[in-house]
Amino acid sequence: MILTPEQKAAFWRDGFLPYPTLLDAGELAELQQLTEDIAYGRVDIPADIKGIPVLEKEAVIASGDVQAASALDELRKINFPASIHTSFLAVAKKPKIVDLISELLEEPDIKLLGDQIFMKPPGHGSVKEYHQDSASWPFLIPQNQITCWIALDDATLENGCIRCIPGSHTYGLLQLKHLPQLLTEEMKEQEIPNPIPAGGCLLFHSLNLHFSSPNTSDKRRRAWALHYMIAKTKDLSAADEIHVDYISVRGRSFAGFV
Repeated sequence: MILTPEQKAAFWRDGFLPYPTLLDAGELAELQQLTEDIAYGRVDIPADIKGIPVLEKEAVIASGDVQAASALDELRKINFPASIHTSFLAVAKKPKIVDLISELLEEPDIKLLGDQIFMKPPGHGSVKEYHQDSASWPFLIPQNQITCWIALDDATLENGCIRCIPGSHTYGLLQLKHLPQLLTEEMKEQEIPNPIPAGGCLLFHSLNLHFSSPNTSDKRRRAWALHYMIAKTKDLSAADEIHVDYISVRGRSFAGFV
Protein backbone atom coordinates (compact mmCIF):
# COMPACT_ATOMS: atom_id res chain seq x y z
CA MET A 1 0.00 0.00 0.00
CA ILE A 2 1.24 3.50 -0.88
CA LEU A 3 -1.41 5.54 0.92
CA THR A 4 -2.13 5.40 4.62
CA PRO A 5 -5.72 4.87 5.82
CA GLU A 6 -5.65 8.50 6.99
CA GLN A 7 -4.71 9.74 3.51
CA LYS A 8 -7.47 7.71 1.88
CA ALA A 9 -9.99 8.98 4.41
CA ALA A 10 -8.87 12.57 3.79
CA PHE A 11 -9.31 12.15 0.02
CA TRP A 12 -12.86 10.84 0.32
CA ARG A 13 -13.77 13.43 2.96
CA ASP A 14 -12.37 16.47 1.12
CA GLY A 15 -12.32 15.30 -2.50
CA PHE A 16 -8.61 16.00 -2.91
CA LEU A 17 -5.22 15.00 -1.53
CA PRO A 18 -1.79 16.64 -2.00
CA TYR A 19 0.97 14.11 -2.68
CA PRO A 20 4.27 16.01 -2.84
CA THR A 21 6.72 13.29 -3.99
CA LEU A 22 5.68 11.56 -7.21
CA LEU A 23 8.31 11.96 -9.95
CA ASP A 24 12.04 11.50 -9.52
CA ALA A 25 14.45 14.22 -10.68
CA GLY A 26 15.19 12.49 -13.98
CA GLU A 27 11.53 12.04 -14.90
CA LEU A 28 10.76 15.65 -14.02
CA ALA A 29 13.67 17.02 -16.08
CA GLU A 30 12.69 14.87 -19.07
CA LEU A 31 9.07 16.07 -19.03
CA GLN A 32 10.09 19.71 -18.57
CA GLN A 33 12.42 19.43 -21.56
CA LEU A 34 9.83 17.62 -23.64
CA THR A 35 7.23 20.37 -23.14
CA GLU A 36 9.83 22.86 -24.40
CA ASP A 37 10.74 20.66 -27.37
CA ILE A 38 7.06 20.38 -28.34
CA ALA A 39 6.52 24.13 -28.00
CA TYR A 40 9.58 24.94 -30.13
CA GLY A 41 8.69 22.41 -32.83
CA ARG A 42 11.60 20.07 -32.14
CA VAL A 43 9.26 17.08 -31.84
CA ASP A 44 6.91 15.85 -34.55
CA ILE A 45 3.34 15.90 -33.27
CA PRO A 46 -0.04 15.80 -35.01
CA ALA A 47 -1.82 19.11 -35.46
CA ASP A 48 -4.98 17.63 -33.96
CA ILE A 49 -6.53 14.43 -32.65
CA LYS A 50 -10.13 13.82 -33.71
CA GLY A 51 -10.37 17.48 -34.68
CA ILE A 52 -9.14 18.81 -31.33
CA PRO A 53 -5.92 20.87 -31.65
CA VAL A 54 -2.92 19.46 -29.80
CA LEU A 55 -1.46 22.94 -29.19
CA GLU A 56 -3.75 25.64 -27.82
CA LYS A 57 -2.59 29.25 -27.48
CA GLU A 58 -3.48 31.65 -24.71
CA ALA A 59 -6.40 33.83 -25.81
CA VAL A 60 -4.43 37.07 -25.42
CA ILE A 61 -1.71 35.63 -27.66
CA ALA A 62 -4.14 34.39 -30.31
CA SER A 63 -5.85 37.80 -30.35
CA GLY A 64 -2.55 39.68 -30.67
CA ASP A 65 -3.13 41.65 -27.48
CA VAL A 66 0.05 40.26 -25.91
CA GLN A 67 3.38 39.33 -27.46
CA ALA A 68 4.99 36.33 -25.77
CA ALA A 69 8.72 36.25 -25.07
CA SER A 70 8.96 32.76 -26.60
CA ALA A 71 6.95 30.01 -28.29
CA LEU A 72 6.80 28.26 -24.90
CA ASP A 73 5.02 31.26 -23.40
CA GLU A 74 2.44 31.41 -26.17
CA LEU A 75 0.74 28.19 -25.13
CA ARG A 76 -2.18 27.66 -22.81
CA LYS A 77 -2.37 23.87 -23.25
CA ILE A 78 -0.76 20.84 -24.81
CA ASN A 79 -3.62 18.39 -25.30
CA PHE A 80 -3.24 14.59 -25.14
CA PRO A 81 0.49 14.32 -24.28
CA ALA A 82 0.18 10.60 -23.48
CA SER A 83 -1.34 10.02 -26.94
CA ILE A 84 1.35 11.93 -28.84
CA HIS A 85 4.63 10.89 -27.19
CA THR A 86 5.92 7.65 -25.69
CA SER A 87 7.74 9.40 -22.83
CA PHE A 88 4.49 10.89 -21.55
CA LEU A 89 2.73 7.57 -22.01
CA ALA A 90 5.41 5.78 -19.97
CA VAL A 91 4.89 8.15 -17.03
CA ALA A 92 1.09 7.89 -17.36
CA LYS A 93 1.54 4.13 -16.84
CA LYS A 94 4.08 4.56 -14.01
CA PRO A 95 3.21 1.94 -11.37
CA LYS A 96 3.38 4.40 -8.48
CA ILE A 97 0.79 6.66 -10.15
CA VAL A 98 -1.67 3.98 -11.22
CA ASP A 99 -1.30 2.21 -7.87
CA LEU A 100 -2.30 5.45 -6.12
CA ILE A 101 -5.39 5.66 -8.32
CA SER A 102 -6.17 1.98 -7.82
CA GLU A 103 -5.90 2.31 -4.04
CA LEU A 104 -8.23 5.30 -3.94
CA LEU A 105 -10.83 3.70 -6.23
CA GLU A 106 -10.33 0.26 -4.66
CA GLU A 107 -10.30 -1.29 -8.13
CA PRO A 108 -7.43 -3.17 -9.83
CA ASP A 109 -8.32 -2.30 -13.44
CA ILE A 110 -7.62 1.29 -14.47
CA LYS A 111 -7.77 3.28 -17.71
CA LEU A 112 -6.57 6.74 -18.73
CA LEU A 113 -9.42 8.70 -20.29
CA GLY A 114 -7.37 11.75 -21.34
CA ASP A 115 -4.76 14.29 -20.30
CA GLN A 116 -3.52 17.86 -20.83
CA ILE A 117 -0.56 20.02 -19.85
CA PHE A 118 -1.68 23.44 -18.61
CA MET A 119 1.21 25.77 -19.41
CA LYS A 120 0.18 28.86 -17.35
CA PRO A 121 2.94 31.13 -18.75
CA PRO A 122 4.35 33.96 -16.61
CA GLY A 123 2.58 37.30 -16.77
CA HIS A 124 -0.39 36.25 -18.89
CA GLY A 125 -1.32 32.68 -17.93
CA SER A 126 -5.11 32.76 -17.84
CA VAL A 127 -7.55 31.99 -15.05
CA LYS A 128 -9.40 28.67 -14.96
CA GLU A 129 -12.72 29.41 -13.30
CA TYR A 130 -14.38 27.06 -10.83
CA HIS A 131 -15.43 23.82 -12.51
CA GLN A 132 -15.74 20.05 -12.13
CA ASP A 133 -13.71 17.82 -14.43
CA SER A 134 -16.71 15.48 -14.78
CA ALA A 135 -18.50 18.24 -16.69
CA SER A 136 -16.18 17.41 -19.62
CA TRP A 137 -17.32 13.75 -19.56
CA PRO A 138 -21.01 13.67 -18.58
CA PHE A 139 -21.31 10.53 -20.71
CA LEU A 140 -19.16 8.43 -18.33
CA ILE A 141 -20.99 6.31 -15.77
CA PRO A 142 -20.25 6.26 -12.88
CA GLN A 143 -18.98 9.83 -12.52
CA ASN A 144 -16.13 8.61 -10.37
CA GLN A 145 -12.87 9.61 -12.00
CA ILE A 146 -9.66 10.86 -10.38
CA THR A 147 -7.32 13.50 -11.75
CA CYS A 148 -3.63 13.25 -10.99
CA TRP A 149 -2.43 16.86 -11.43
CA ILE A 150 1.38 16.74 -11.62
CA ALA A 151 3.31 19.97 -11.05
CA LEU A 152 6.07 20.28 -13.67
CA ASP A 153 7.13 23.58 -12.05
CA ASP A 154 6.57 24.68 -8.48
CA ALA A 155 2.87 25.59 -8.25
CA THR A 156 2.58 28.48 -5.80
CA LEU A 157 -0.03 30.92 -4.51
CA GLU A 158 1.43 33.54 -6.85
CA ASN A 159 1.56 31.58 -10.12
CA GLY A 160 -1.77 29.76 -9.99
CA CYS A 161 -1.84 26.63 -7.83
CA ILE A 162 -5.10 24.68 -7.67
CA ARG A 163 -7.67 25.80 -5.09
CA CYS A 164 -10.37 23.34 -4.01
CA ILE A 165 -13.66 23.50 -2.13
CA PRO A 166 -13.52 20.62 0.37
CA GLY A 167 -16.45 18.22 0.25
CA SER A 168 -17.81 19.61 -3.03
CA HIS A 169 -17.38 16.23 -4.75
CA THR A 170 -20.48 15.13 -2.83
CA TYR A 171 -22.74 17.66 -4.63
CA GLY A 172 -23.09 15.62 -7.82
CA LEU A 173 -22.61 17.01 -11.32
CA LEU A 174 -23.49 20.71 -11.48
CA GLN A 175 -24.37 22.92 -14.44
CA LEU A 176 -22.18 25.99 -14.95
CA LYS A 177 -25.23 28.27 -14.90
CA HIS A 178 -25.92 27.20 -11.31
CA LEU A 179 -22.40 27.83 -9.97
CA PRO A 180 -22.87 31.58 -9.28
CA GLN A 181 -25.70 30.74 -6.86
CA LEU A 182 -23.54 28.12 -5.14
CA LEU A 183 -20.22 29.97 -5.01
CA THR A 184 -21.16 32.65 -2.51
CA GLU A 185 -18.49 34.55 -0.60
CA GLU A 186 -19.20 32.31 2.37
CA MET A 187 -18.58 29.22 0.21
CA LYS A 188 -15.38 30.70 -1.24
CA GLU A 189 -14.05 31.27 2.27
CA GLN A 190 -13.84 27.48 2.54
CA GLU A 191 -11.47 27.36 -0.45
CA ILE A 192 -8.16 25.59 0.22
CA PRO A 193 -5.09 26.47 -1.90
CA ASN A 194 -2.75 23.60 -2.71
CA PRO A 195 0.83 24.70 -3.43
CA ILE A 196 2.62 21.69 -4.93
CA PRO A 197 6.39 21.38 -5.48
CA ALA A 198 7.65 20.40 -8.93
CA GLY A 199 7.47 16.62 -9.22
CA GLY A 200 4.61 16.33 -6.73
CA CYS A 201 0.91 16.05 -7.49
CA LEU A 202 -2.57 16.90 -6.33
CA LEU A 203 -5.06 14.05 -6.56
CA PHE A 204 -8.70 15.17 -6.81
CA HIS A 205 -12.08 13.67 -7.55
CA SER A 206 -13.66 14.55 -10.89
CA LEU A 207 -16.66 16.12 -9.11
CA ASN A 208 -14.55 18.35 -6.86
CA LEU A 209 -14.98 22.08 -7.52
CA HIS A 210 -11.58 23.62 -8.19
CA PHE A 211 -10.08 26.80 -9.61
CA SER A 212 -6.72 28.33 -10.54
CA SER A 213 -5.98 32.06 -10.64
CA PRO A 214 -4.19 33.92 -13.45
CA ASN A 215 -0.41 33.76 -13.41
CA THR A 216 0.65 37.37 -12.87
CA SER A 217 4.05 36.32 -11.51
CA ASP A 218 7.33 36.01 -13.41
CA LYS A 219 7.45 32.23 -12.84
CA ARG A 220 5.82 29.76 -15.25
CA ARG A 221 3.53 27.04 -13.88
CA ARG A 222 3.31 23.98 -16.07
CA ALA A 223 1.14 21.14 -14.78
CA TRP A 224 0.10 17.85 -16.35
CA ALA A 225 -3.44 16.67 -15.57
CA LEU A 226 -4.04 12.95 -16.09
CA HIS A 227 -7.62 11.70 -15.76
CA TYR A 228 -8.08 8.08 -14.66
CA MET A 229 -11.14 5.83 -14.31
CA ILE A 230 -11.98 2.24 -13.47
CA ALA A 231 -12.06 -0.09 -16.48
CA LYS A 232 -15.68 -1.00 -15.65
CA THR A 233 -16.92 2.45 -16.65
CA LYS A 234 -19.73 2.83 -19.17
CA ASP A 235 -19.31 5.26 -22.08
CA LEU A 236 -22.68 6.66 -23.19
CA SER A 237 -21.19 9.29 -25.53
CA ALA A 238 -23.11 10.47 -28.57
CA ALA A 239 -21.59 11.17 -31.98
CA ASP A 240 -21.00 14.85 -31.16
CA GLU A 241 -19.15 14.08 -27.89
CA ILE A 242 -15.50 13.73 -28.89
CA HIS A 243 -12.88 11.99 -26.78
CA VAL A 244 -9.55 10.32 -27.45
CA ASP A 245 -9.17 6.56 -27.30
CA TYR A 246 -9.00 5.28 -23.73
CA ILE A 247 -5.69 3.72 -22.67
CA SER A 248 -5.41 0.71 -20.37
CA VAL A 249 -2.77 1.46 -17.72
CA ARG A 250 -3.38 -1.31 -15.17
CA GLY A 251 -5.15 -4.64 -15.17
CA ARG A 252 -7.82 -5.87 -17.58
CA SER A 253 -10.35 -4.50 -20.06
CA PHE A 254 -13.97 -5.67 -20.18
CA ALA A 255 -16.42 -6.10 -23.06
CA GLY A 256 -19.14 -3.45 -23.02
CA PHE A 257 -17.11 -1.01 -20.94
CA VAL A 258 -14.48 1.63 -21.74
